[in-house]
Amino acid sequence: MATTISIFNNKGGVGKTTTIWNLAISLADKGKNVLLIDFDPQCNLSIASVGDEEFSDLLERSTKHPFGQTIRDYALPYIQRNKAGTVHTHELKTPPQSGTCHIVPGDFWLNNFSDILSVGTDVVSGSGLYRFMIPQLITEEAQTINDINYDYVLIDLPPSFNTLVRSALYCSDYFLVPCTADLFSAYCVGLIGEMLPLFVEDWEQGKKRFLASDPSDELIRTKGMPKFGGWIFNGFDTRRQPGTDIKKEVGADAAHLVAISKAIEEKMIPSLQEINTYDAVPEFIITEPVAKIEDLNVMAPDSIYQNIPIKYLSSVRPTNELRKRGQWAPNQIELMQEMDAVYDSLADYIIDNFV
Repeated sequence: MATTISIFNNKGGVGKTTTIWNLAISLADKGKNVLLIDFDPQCNLSIASVGDEEFSDLLERSTKHPFGQTIRDYALPYIQRNKAGTVHTHELKTPPQSGTCHIVPGDFWLNNFSDILSVGTDVVSGSGLYRFMIPQLITEEAQTINDINYDYVLIDLPPSFNTLVRSALYCSDYFLVPCTADLFSAYCVGLIGEMLPLFVEDWEQGKKRFLASDPSDELIRTKGMPKFGGWIFNGFDTRRQPGTDIKKEVGADAAHLVAISKAIEEKMIPSLQEINTYDAVPEFIITEPVAKIEDLNVMAPDSIYQNIPIKYLSSVRPTNELRKRGQWAPNQIELMQEMDAVYDSLADYIIDNFV
């Protein structure tokens, strides 16, 4: 079975889209089959990986595709008529050189879907748990129509604690938390530690009621147990130490790294360890970040604009032609290579530990 991983933080601007896209490419280039699910109404992952014009075409509604060719075409019929719709998976505009990476594109309609889902009616009562299983059901259907067993499913999420986030977490085996070098990130990881046990408590109430009427259901029995997979430090600056090749975070960025690690150790992990229905904090977890993604400055926006992940970005010309520079500077290429190595290392971390 595929290992499902949510990339989540209730804070915006922490690099979720850049992380999930480049991580997927690294996993695929290690021979893994990866499915991306864009569960964020902003649809940044779809735009980055498929292309803005191509994504606009997928949103178009027609007689053949009345709900477009996005996640909406599966979820809306399921909600309205209790009948599964059609799962559309698409190749990335820049596919991996090995392995497989497909995406189920997002849709701005997901904002409405979030309003349709009800924690009290659907989850706590146990009567609508399958409405919160959409990512899992999409995965199963995608495997069937593509005749493929995905090794990993990565879910991109909005920066909130809304029902879309609950749905994805209930379907996930692990979640990763990207953070940036700012004061609010340390607060947010503590808040995740507070909220997740409440999510699990609601699920356990609903699961108990659901299984009382249908004890043979194996899907519901095995879901609702997302484990903390570690955190990622994004968007910081470094400086080489005099006389060495060692790069260290500078000034406030170094202080934020310490603060977030401390919040993980003292607030998030203790709160998650209070969950008594499963081990939410695996033994391999450490308080330090499992990956450190340096500030890519103009490279990250250029990567998204050209729909080319960092791994392959140096092979194309930058888009800043107005500045009369038709090639990447050597230091930019070096940083791309360093960051690509970090994404590859993160992929290895997941392969080794997320089982």
